[in-house]
Amino acid sequence: MKRTENKGNRYSRVAIILHWVIAALIFANLVVGFYMEGLTGSLRSSAIAFHLSSGMTVLALTIVRVLWRLTHTPPPHSASMKPWEQHAATLAHFALYMAMVLMPLTGLSIISANPPIGSAGAASVVAKRAGLPGGDAEVRRASRTGPRMIWGIIVLPEIGILQHLGATPEGIPLQKAMHDEFIKWHAMGAFLTTALLLLHILGALKHQYLDGDAELARMGIGNTKRQKHES
Repeated sequence: MKRTENKGNRYSRVAIILHWVIAALIFANLVVGFYMEGLTGSLRSSAIAFHLSSGMTVLALTIVRVLWRLTHTPPPHSASMKPWEQHAATLAHFALYMAMVLMPLTGLSIISANPPIGSAGAASVVAKRAGLPGGDAEVRRASRTGPRMIWGIIVLPEIGILQHLGATPEGIPLQKAMHDEFIKWHAMGAFLTTALLLLHILGALKHQYLDGDAELARMGIGNTKRQKHES
């Protein structure tokens, strides 16, 4: 049985906290993701660790948010919204939820599509590509001596079927091809997620300042009793 969220048009405190924490992590992750490939050394390693950790946190919090949404009826749309606006808002929210799940999963797939630590496949990559000018990303990944960590606390559960493709030298070409494909999907997803966020923000601002609805108050900013602008 569903419980209703807070009375009026404001989301519950739990939903509001989840919304803003997820939003902050997504914003930070997009910024880091767009710039980290140009970084080097320890700064690049730290950026990757943050990108990985925040992405997995977004995935976990999104699952919590979906479960909360399924068990708590959200406040209704503003009565001033036209039917097509309500349908567009619902579709945009669904697309955002999909992005919040698929982006971390494609990122996890990128990480998983590397040879297992200490495997013959990893050794073959190092032997074949070591000594290339300027270093080599494949060698760095194949030379790892420990698992990836989430916030330095939790071992990242990699996708075994992707990881073990590169356990032997024979499986490296297929694993490399899949790794590169996941990178393309992840990059396209980043641009699509950015576009969805911009649409979401512009829609909220439009309802708040042009339509006179208390749109921001639904997520905890301001008064839910905002009046319509007089013409």
